Amino acid sequence: MVKKIIESKPLTLAEVKNTLTKRGKKAELSYIQRVTLEHTIKFSYLPARTTKSLVSKLIKKYEMDEPLAIQLVNIVPSTNDELAAFLARAPRTYTADEVSDILALLDEARAKAKAKKNK
Repeated sequence: MVKKIIESKPLTLAEVKNTLTKRGKKAELSYIQRVTLEHTIKFSYLPARTTKSLVSKLIKKYEMDEPLAIQLVNIVPSTNDELAAFLARAPRTYTADEVSDILALLDEARAKAKAKKNK
């Protein structure tokens, strides 16, 4: 059977996790899909709803490219140095205040997700 790509769109790990979980309830996942789902379960730190809004905020407020915003939301860097490593490849330069604001935004999302998880 020949597979055809219908649409290509960057997704966060949490969105991939939700998609594969739903697909797994309807039919058996392929080996690659199961491995991908296991990876997303281990490494997605934030819920899908949070990641969508966070990506949107990063794009609008900081004029960030979508792939970079998704990468930040997937990794959720916790220090200025970690964040700076991602932002160094960005097409624009971010001020120290913007870097601090982005880090605060990511920290807040991480703290909320952790608090929900511990309930």
